[in-house]
Amino acid sequence: MRRRSFFSSLIAALLVGASAAADEEVAVPVALQIELLIKVAAYDKNLPARAPSLVKVLIVSKRDDGQSSNAAQQAQRALAGKVVANRPTEASALTFSDGPALAARVREKGIAVVYVAPGFNQGELESIARALEGVSVLSTGAVASFVQHGVVLSFDLVGGKPKLLVHLARAQRQKVDLSAQVLKLVKVVE
Repeated sequence: MRRRSFFSSLIAALLVGASAAADEEVAVPVALQIELLIKVAAYDKNLPARAPSLVKVLIVSKRDDGQSSNAAQQAQRALAGKVVANRPTEASALTFSDGPALAARVREKGIAVVYVAPGFNQGELESIARALEGVSVLSTGAVASFVQHGVVLSFDLVGGKPKLLVHLARAQRQKVDLSAQVLKLVKVVE
C-alpha cells in the first residue's frame, strides 16, 4: 500500500511539474517580443541566405490551449507590415503536432523565423530542438525557459526591463550567426 501511495504521489508531482512548465507566464508582452525579434533577426548574418527578399515567420501554437492561441494571434498582428533588414515579413500559423512535422514545414515553405507561443512542455520543446538541428532557422520562444529546452532566442524580464536570452550552441546547430554587436546585449544560456 505504501509503495502504491508513493508512486501515486510521484506521478501527481510529475504531472503538476509538466503542467507548470506548460503554463509559465509570458514575462515580456508579445508585441514587444516581436519588436525585439525583428531587431535581433536583422543581425543574423545568415538571414540574407535564408530570406533573400521576404522574411517568412511561422508562428507555432499548441492545440486546445487558449493562452497559446491568444499569444500566437498577438504575434501575427504584431508582425503585420513589419520589415526585417529591409525585407517585408510574411507571417503564417501552425498548430503543433510534433517536431518533425514542424521541421518539414520550415523546409518546405522556406521559413526564416519560428516563433513558439506559450503552452509547450519540456518534451515538446526538446522535440522541436532535435527536429530543427541542421535547419537554417532562427527559433524564438515566448517564454524565458524555452531557450533552455528548445529555441535559440527567448525573452525575460529582469529588473523591469526586457532581457534577450540566447542559446549559442543551438544557434550554431540551426545555422544562426548573430553578430558580436547583438551578443554584447544578450544573456548567453547553455
